[in-house]
Amino acid sequence: MNETKVYADAFQTNFANAKEMLESLAERTRTSQWIRKPTRAIRLAALEKEVEKMEKASADQDVLSDTEKNTQLVLKVAGETYPVRDCAIQTILQRAGVNGVGLRKLEKPTYARIVNYCLKVARGDALIKVADGKVSAVHGGDEHDYCILDMKAIFETTCEYLQVNFKGSTYMEGSGTYDHSIVSAMWMLGGNQELLDTYREALNQRGMEDKVLAPALRLTTSDVAASGANLYPMLLCESANKTISLGSPIKLSHDKGATLVKFRNNLEMICSRYTEAVKGIANLMDIEIRNPVNCLKLVMKKVGIKQKIRNEVVELYVAQSGTGACTAHDLYFAINEASFLAACEGMPAHRILRLEEDITKAIALDWKEFDVCGAITC
Repeated sequence: MNETKVYADAFQTNFANAKEMLESLAERTRTSQWIRKPTRAIRLAALEKEVEKMEKASADQDVLSDTEKNTQLVLKVAGETYPVRDCAIQTILQRAGVNGVGLRKLEKPTYARIVNYCLKVARGDALIKVADGKVSAVHGGDEHDYCILDMKAIFETTCEYLQVNFKGSTYMEGSGTYDHSIVSAMWMLGGNQELLDTYREALNQRGMEDKVLAPALRLTTSDVAASGANLYPMLLCESANKTISLGSPIKLSHDKGATLVKFRNNLEMICSRYTEAVKGIANLMDIEIRNPVNCLKLVMKKVGIKQKIRNEVVELYVAQSGTGACTAHDLYFAINEASFLAACEGMPAHRILRLEEDITKAIALDWKEFDVCGAITC
């Protein structure tokens, strides 16, 4: 694992095993700090206006260079000036109460000045995360706003819970990923194989017994508002490299008094969520689809998958399965290829996770509504 450029906005790394992941998260905590200040006391500035003073103050030249390539902004807090990481921008705008695509078109000094007008009149405190030399997020700092959930503790708690309650669970090698927006990892669940008994029986009745290998669990969390501490029920299918999203995650957002205890309570819901999710995906086997290509295109458009990936999914499905009648279950499995194709295109990890959440919305759709014949515009 190469962390020589961990300060960089584009930094991303994978973890071969759980020990490596936990050690890295501990190091990220060590190189981070949280600062709480009145929102109206912080100021955004263009890097070009501050860089000379920062260089004189012995600021890290590599960090400044990376900021110049990306946001070109700094945040002034209590007499200190910190480069701003790209994942912090949305939280800064939310704290200022300002938005709009027009901001991105402005020169950086003008951009900063407009945001500062809003920061001056903002109420409450700001909770600022500074990590590896840059500001990564500016959250609401009042008690009812953002709650810090230590990422290492979240993953450690998950590892311990799975070992006790799903004996034989294994961290999936290389599944752990970290960037400055989000951290994620997956485990193949051991024990409690009855979670999938009903589903496997339905698959066997349709001659699809080899499709599912094991239940799995993905955990994602973030300190920059890209994700709560969320648990995703998953399936491992055909090979350990293929996963199927089973439905909506068990979520714990970073507000309203979120704590590690509440997260552990969510871990207790894993079995019930699997029972619910498996029932939903099994029901798709009973929905016959006569126009799979049109249905596939329209369902993917409905859940928000971009056109380029939609076209690739359809092309792959037709190459593997043809254009004859099928079930909604067949098409849902095909749609799950979208996340793999997005990863091949270089889509960032946090956007792939959002894509997977969008995919699960398809389970609850009325698939017959999209089973239309003839030419369609999509």
